[in-house]
Amino acid sequence: MLGLIYFVLQCNNTQSIKQANNTQFSVAIMCQVFRGGGLERVTQLLATKLSVENIKVYLMTGPALHDDYKVPENNNIIRLEAFSELDWMHYPEPNEEHKIQMQNKNILLLKYAHQYNISVFICQEHWVHSHYSTINFLKDNGIKVVAIEHNFFLFPIHDNREYLFKLSQKTYPRLDALICLSRVDVQIWRRIGVKNAIYFPNLLTFDPSTIQQAPLTSQNILMVGRFHQGQKQQHLAIEMMKYVVPHVNATLQMVGDSYPDYMNRCQQLTYSLKLEDNIKFYQYQTNIADFYRNASVLVMTSKTEGFPMVLIEAMAFGIPIVAFDLKFNELWTDNEGLIAVPQGDIEQMGAEVVKLMKNEELRREIGAKGRESLNRFKNEVTVDKWIRLLKGLVNEENVIEEIKKSEDKVEWEYAKEVLNHELKLIGREGYDFGIEM
Repeated sequence: MLGLIYFVLQCNNTQSIKQANNTQFSVAIMCQVFRGGGLERVTQLLATKLSVENIKVYLMTGPALHDDYKVPENNNIIRLEAFSELDWMHYPEPNEEHKIQMQNKNILLLKYAHQYNISVFICQEHWVHSHYSTINFLKDNGIKVVAIEHNFFLFPIHDNREYLFKLSQKTYPRLDALICLSRVDVQIWRRIGVKNAIYFPNLLTFDPSTIQQAPLTSQNILMVGRFHQGQKQQHLAIEMMKYVVPHVNATLQMVGDSYPDYMNRCQQLTYSLKLEDNIKFYQYQTNIADFYRNASVLVMTSKTEGFPMVLIEAMAFGIPIVAFDLKFNELWTDNEGLIAVPQGDIEQMGAEVVKLMKNEELRREIGAKGRESLNRFKNEVTVDKWIRLLKGLVNEENVIEEIKKSEDKVEWEYAKEVLNHELKLIGREGYDFGIEM
């Protein structure tokens, strides 16, 4: 039957549901799959931290896969078979089948909210229709909802899905809180009318104080991330190697999940440039730390990012980074562990990589500064903000205003300057967002 939904509830402990409901309160974190990407890693980290703070966490995700991230201890995981391929499709207008699927999923979520005494839902998949459908449905039924925007405000333009602007501008003002990964984003969303937009950085995967800096003695250049032509642009990293190999006999290790067609094109490009001895491809790795330990430089050719886990992981290992400039991103602000080059300038990127690969002392100096820069994003500070937010929402306190008063904000004029800069880069100057610029 169309829209039929069923589920499996898997508890990681023997606590009964009745006992679980006796905890202070419960939170559901939505994550359609539990493997492979930065969002999923963030979900694992957040669920782990919240579960040790007397908060019952229900992780709602899709069917189990063999290479899922490890489910945090003391979490209940709810496997939603409803998270099907349809939910991931890019469509400007949902058809009847999509609408039935979203409605059935939302009804099931409401059932869970009552059955497991869930006080707050945390929604994250801002790139699909069901994200906005779920927020509206839960809010219509009196449920508190927090959403996390895991990318920069202009993501819909970069991804050719401008219809998402209409969905977000209509839906996000209803949120109890919108978590943004940059202070520039906060100012833009507030300007649009999302008054509950606040800045939280992502949690750090690795604590620099507990791991040693990588030796930085190998000839390995590392790139980590799912293969995605529009956002990650791995083909540009391959082309960059044309400017590296004549000067340094280095190897570019490219690690990540793939859209098969794009990865095949990247491999073909490698052969056409006769770089097959200097570029190696690796599928998604569950133990990425080994690659960081054996890298001397990390490169990132992304067109847009939210708060990339890859960079903070590389910085934790003291690996110097060369990346295309993303002025809106917090990791590009006052960070001496990162060398920023203009978007698309692979020749300059190659020159900076060569400079680093030829100078071990410079690598160590810049890598050490990157590790030091992570002091701005201490996990205990971010977790404390999450706890204050969730407890405040549950207790009906005006916690958003309290967080706003304590934030280190940027001014609207600066945010507007960055926004206009990014629009110019993609040839969309003067884009009408429906707000006064």
